Amino acid sequence: MISITKKAAAELRNILEKENKKGCGLRIFMAGFGCSGPRYRLTLEKNATKEDKVTESNGVRIFLDENMDALLSGAEIDYIESTGFVINNPNVHASNCGPSCGGCR
Repeated sequence: MISITKKAAAELRNILEKENKKGCGLRIFMAGFGCSGPRYRLTLEKNATKEDKVTESNGVRIFLDENMDALLSGAEIDYIESTGFVINNPNVHASNCGPSCGGCR
């Protein structure tokens, strides 16, 4: 199960209020894969789909499809002022795939 820190949950609630989207949840999906592991995207959605697993952490509903749920088991969403939302996933380790990936060293 994925969780969200208190700081990230508070920031998300601020965004929901500013964008007049109270009641929305956070959908996480994979948007590619690179040397540092999966690249995730976050969107705000009102409702889950029937394929989603819905969890709640620090008052935030999180929507994941079954595949993402398994990939993000034990992960944590945090908020860093200089970066924004980040997902710390203990299941993924960065690799050094060499020059073939465009200079990831």
